[in-house]
Amino acid sequence: MRTQGCSALFAETEGTRAALNAARAVFTPVISGSAVDASAQRAVRMWSAVESVLGAVTERADLNGQALVREASRLERLSLEGAHALIALHGWQEQTQEPTPVESTLEDAPSDTERRLATDALEALDFAVTNWSPTPTTRISKASSTDVPPPLAPAAAWDSVVTPSGGVFRSPGVLLAILAAVLLGGTGAWYVYGLRQKSTAMEDGLAAYQRGSRETARIAFAKAAQEQPDDVRPLVYLGRIARDDGNSLVARRYLEAAVRVAPTSALANRELAGALLADGTPEIARRFYVRALQLDPMDHVAQGFLACALVRLGRVDESKRWSDRAGPGDWNSCVNDAAPPPPPPTPPASR
Repeated sequence: MRTQGCSALFAETEGTRAALNAARAVFTPVISGSAVDASAQRAVRMWSAVESVLGAVTERADLNGQALVREASRLERLSLEGAHALIALHGWQEQTQEPTPVESTLEDAPSDTERRLATDALEALDFAVTNWSPTPTTRISKASSTDVPPPLAPAAAWDSVVTPSGGVFRSPGVLLAILAAVLLGGTGAWYVYGLRQKSTAMEDGLAAYQRGSRETARIAFAKAAQEQPDDVRPLVYLGRIARDDGNSLVARRYLEAAVRVAPTSALANRELAGALLADGTPEIARRFYVRALQLDPMDHVAQGFLACALVRLGRVDESKRWSDRAGPGDWNSCVNDAAPPPPPPTPPASR
């Protein structure tokens, strides 16, 4: 049995190396600039080679395209930069397949952009094979990956406040994998962003968010969170975007991560409270609003939505005090809509 197992592992290793060697044969003429066939044909061959290598290192022959890159990233076969490179190549391949004038289908030499894409992609494949070991201890379940971040265990400072259900955020690498999934989700936006890095990712994200370009903003904020892991603002905005999209679970995961990064951030605590309130857990939301107000007693938004959480818990008198303190705002409709109906009139006493 051991001999059979070793033979199988050897065969898998040889198959993966053969796939990488075949990919090198496809990519090398493009990188050197010696390829002279049509760019659309080159792009198809390069992406087919990518799928062959990633299929081998992930053992997921059933996946293709961006889903295969996401799976390789989830299994840590790719670095974040390598995942970016492959997604950029995938975008290039799709772009070259669009209807084009006849002239563009003629044979031509690779452009500088195409050569750079090919170079970065081949480096990513080299890393994937080098970082892969076909041993039983490294085999991963065939279950499909998701873009939902795993739950976050709270820091000791707020263990008594709430314990999210599910697993735990065991390492910064998990957060990087989440952010990679976000970046992998927007090929075109990442590609445009990658070719134009004159401003910071956070600035680009804020500008895109303000003009309503949500997908571009989401990708820029994910990059900002990866570049500035101590800055909670990108995570807060990622949480807001997820909540606006109606994905409360993803919103909570990002905002839990923000509180873990900066447990003394009033903003992070308030935003997590908002996600919890929207998710139908007013008691836990109340606790985070209280925490936010302990950190910033003058936060009128936290005051107002604390009133909303309280009225949903039936604590009407406390809710009114906080609502009066907050003044007018978006929370007023929440408080009024959530207020319990008045008691029925007392029937007249019988005579």
